[in-house]
Amino acid sequence: MKMKMIRQVLTVLVLTGMLFSMTACGKQTKTEAPEASYIASFFDIPDTVADISRLLIKDNTAYMCCFEESGISYLASMTVGDGEFQKLPLEVEASTSLLDFAFDSKGSTWAVCMDDTDRYSLKKFNRDGQVIQNIDLNEVLETTNAAGAGRDLFLSIDAEGYICVAEKRGNTSAYIFDDKGQFLFPLTYEGSLLNTITTAEGKIGVCASTANRMDYELLTVDMKSRDWNKDRIYLKATAGLYGGSSNSFYRFDSSSLYSYAAGSQEGRHVFNWSDVGLSASDVHLGELSDGRLIVVAASPNQTTAFTYEMAVLSQGVDERTVLSMVSLTAGPGVVQAVSEFNKTNSQYRIERTEYFPFEQNVSDEEWDSAVVNLNTRIISGDIPDILDMSNLSVQIYHSKGLLEDLYPYIEKDPMLHMEDYFENVFKAISLDGKLPYITDGAAVSTMLADADIMKGRTGWTLQDLENVLNASGSNSISNMSGASFLKVMLQTDNSFVDWASGKCSFDSPEFIKLLEFAGRIQDNSKNVFGGENLSGTYAAAYETILSIYQITQYRDYYHGNLELLGLPSSSGEYHALKPEVKIGISSASGQKDGAWEFVRTLLTEEHQKSCSMLPIHQGAFDTVMQAAIDGKSIWTWLYENGKATTEDAQVTRQLLSNAAYVVNDNQTLEQIILEEAREYFSGARNAKEAAERIQSRASLYINEQM
Repeated sequence: MKMKMIRQVLTVLVLTGMLFSMTACGKQTKTEAPEASYIASFFDIPDTVADISRLLIKDNTAYMCCFEESGISYLASMTVGDGEFQKLPLEVEASTSLLDFAFDSKGSTWAVCMDDTDRYSLKKFNRDGQVIQNIDLNEVLETTNAAGAGRDLFLSIDAEGYICVAEKRGNTSAYIFDDKGQFLFPLTYEGSLLNTITTAEGKIGVCASTANRMDYELLTVDMKSRDWNKDRIYLKATAGLYGGSSNSFYRFDSSSLYSYAAGSQEGRHVFNWSDVGLSASDVHLGELSDGRLIVVAASPNQTTAFTYEMAVLSQGVDERTVLSMVSLTAGPGVVQAVSEFNKTNSQYRIERTEYFPFEQNVSDEEWDSAVVNLNTRIISGDIPDILDMSNLSVQIYHSKGLLEDLYPYIEKDPMLHMEDYFENVFKAISLDGKLPYITDGAAVSTMLADADIMKGRTGWTLQDLENVLNASGSNSISNMSGASFLKVMLQTDNSFVDWASGKCSFDSPEFIKLLEFAGRIQDNSKNVFGGENLSGTYAAAYETILSIYQITQYRDYYHGNLELLGLPSSSGEYHALKPEVKIGISSASGQKDGAWEFVRTLLTEEHQKSCSMLPIHQGAFDTVMQAAIDGKSIWTWLYENGKATTEDAQVTRQLLSNAAYVVNDNQTLEQIILEEAREYFSGARNAKEAAERIQSRASLYINEQM
């Protein structure tokens, strides 16, 4: 069975500030007639389906390769008109897993299978589901890779009946068979396999990563030369690829769907997933003969396995009031929240503008240009109703009066009650007594250790950290290099910048001492990795906690003697919040009530069960903790024993409820400091010289923002 690891990728990108010299401008009102868009009809897929590896369309019916939590796999069909779900009666033993399937032009079904002894086969079924051919794949697979369980295998068949079994194992291997199942030849490619397709022209396509491992390209098989075709299609950031009928194929990323005409190197934007209320989790797509699209996607939830549904999309007119929203790059949590809103709200729908897909590798120059473009729009009065502040400086936007205070909205909302939440999160987010944005969940940056190192100590200061390093060695802190230590201190210590006066003190003795301390750690650092890979002996560890299972791991590592140290501070216990999303309302929006209709959904208990980090709604938090204790969380793969304990839940609650600060979000300033610090770490400058250069560059940047 193909195991899909659910990842929350936290991408840190560079933000370049720009001077905002403006007063609030009203958003320009659009009076044009509604544009044609896609309208979705949704059909539930049984909750027993925990994973889907392939969607194919035949005779205007959707066919899927389904897996249940028990490991049982089967092919199923869903009719487009009424969504009727039926298992297909294939002649397969219960211990055999179906990994992928395809149809040939004669109506037969082919499937790649794995039995309980980890042997692989290619099976052919007739229309009645009986096995009429069984081909042992192990000998073929072992021609290029060592044998072993857990192979990711994909299957596609071209218009002439040639069969491609492709394998993902570091690189890409493709094995070509004729229409009778006779092995012909293998092909290899250095990129990592994403999946295989059959294009509308009937060609086998293999999608694999390019050299940078961030983008992808589509390779097709030339049967005559027994090689890859020389013409390849560069695909940019890609999360999935599917064959079409009216279009050659479709590509999508975490945000949008694109269609490709035959031979085209550029895709045409079809729609954003969230615009039509579709989840972007584990998406599968197909095209009906009449041009309608079928999308099967999963809704994430921390307390259960994926819940799938099928959507049938037809072109139509959506007459709901449009709310505009802008993201530099939208994380999965933002996309999911907008999708949920657009699917369920009857009065409003959100149209998202995104400068870069979440997966795209973006240069500093491209990012800077996007920020300038966004700020130019704002200056010109083209202000979105909703701002995704996840990669923007909240402090600067707040100081310019661009963000609405959301406290009054919460107070007036009859369904929201502050006592239902971890109120310390709102206090930490607040600026000048105002709430500039809402989040649904948060991680907590902290340090954890064996409780014995805290004996005789009443706090956890920089001096305490230095004492531990002196006693246990400079390499005794897991996850900590000089650069990462300096970054942590910059994100959590506001003492070096006074945004009210526009002054900074990076040339002060205190900062120079901090820089020298970071240099000492850098000189001796050997280990920078996550807690799940802890090996060896560490007195303490720096970690960003987003799941109870991380607490469970450290509890095991320290043999039940776990202490939450917090970050080094002279002001007492210090844990810093990292919000999962940061969604604000523009102070110049003409649709503030509608914008709040969306923003408030982030605070609902049901939504917070689906966020990837620790929910800030106490009821959702307790539900997520109990799921982990019961071993039913989607994050169980993080912890080999599968179940957390009640004590772990209590420690996690303590950590979240005691976090009184929020990580600084000015990434441009952070970049300036880290660039100059690297010169010090390399020996090119001494600490005083590096601090003076930081002070000069930082002062210039801060003054530009005032």
